[in-house]
Order: sequence, then structure tokens, then C-alpha cells
Amino acid sequence: VELISTNRFFDITYIVSLYPVSMATAVIVKNKAPKPVTLTNAILSHFRFKRRGGAAIKGLQTCSYSTLTPPVSPFQILTPSEAIKSQSQRLISFGAEPEVKQGSWTKQEVPITLLENKMSRVFAAPPEERSKAFYNTLPSKYEIIDQGREIFYRVIRMGFEDIYVSSPGSLSEKYGNDYFVCTGPASLLVPVTVNPGEEWRGAQVIEHDNLS
Repeated sequence: VELISTNRFFDITYIVSLYPVSMATAVIVKNKAPKPVTLTNAILSHFRFKRRGGAAIKGLQTCSYSTLTPPVSPFQILTPSEAIKSQSQRLISFGAEPEVKQGSWTKQEVPITLLENKMSRVFAAPPEERSKAFYNTLPSKYEIIDQGREIFYRVIRMGFEDIYVSSPGSLSEKYGNDYFVCTGPASLLVPVTVNPGEEWRGAQVIEHDNLS
């Protein structure tokens, strides 16, 4: 599926490709304006889980993250007001880490983080790290684990510098019995600059090889 939007400043192409055990989503932006433009964007996907306590993420250990108000979207799980509202965590939550204040940074210490508590995080290199000539970037892929169904999804990012992760905690009850997590590659803290006449490409691949 290919969707195209064009005007006198931009050509934007959005492509979704389906394969037997994967799905690829790509966005291509061409700047037709006479000046550079800065893009803040993301390709976010919603994953449904069998139960709240079985949602987890793997592959971001030692990565830096900060709390971030979720981007405004008609498909968002958490509204900006819900994201900043305090919420008590479950007493038994071995893989959960406390949220930090927006603007503060910390590192994910555990190899697998449970997503049963409310969070809205962006994983990226902190601003002071990005100012250095050499710094560690995020891994190109990570895994979403549904322990209730015993399946996982591998998320691969291309062209984006950030990774966004959001889970609703107990606020998921307003959607019914299922639990949801929103995640994907993003350019929220590290915007993309596209010069006149140039193109920028970003993509996400979701692999589901549990049947192999």
C-alpha cells in the first residue's frame, strides 16, 4: 500500500508492505521548499497483550531514556494529561523501574522491563552525549514480549534516532480487558533536518517469526 501527499513544500510518501511473517512501514519526505525543514515524527504501532502482567520489552538494557509527554495523535493510548498524572505502581513488579522527571535522564538497568505500569518514555542519546564527537547510539532492534501468549515481536528501526515506548498501566481498563503498548522508532528528541531538494527516509520493520 502506498499513500502520497504533496504540496508546494513537501512530497510525503508512506509505504506499508506485508510479508508472511513481517510488516515493513516506510516514510519518504522530499523537501521542495527553499529552506531547510526540521521534522519531528514517529512510526508508532500498538501491540495487544493477553494480560497486563505479561507485557515486557527486551533489548534496551544500558540505553538512556527520559520521560516524555506522548505525541498528540487520534490513536494514542495516553493523552498528555494522563501521561503526567501520578499513578501508584503494582507492589510486585520485578522488572519495573521508576519513572524519572521529564528532562532528567537515566539508564535502563534491567535486561527485561515489564510494561505493566504506566510509562511514556523516549530512549535516545542524552543531549550532552550527542554533543561529543563519538557516542553510543541505540540498538537497531528490540523485542516486544507477550508472556501470556508466549510470543514475541521484533521491532527494527531505520533512519530514526529515538525509540518511543508507552504503556497505560491501570488506565488500560477504559479500553476493555485487553492490554496495549505503543512503541516504535521516532525523531522526537532528535529531529531530522532535510535540506532543500533532499529526501529523508525512515522505516520500521516488525517481525513475527513465532510460527517458524
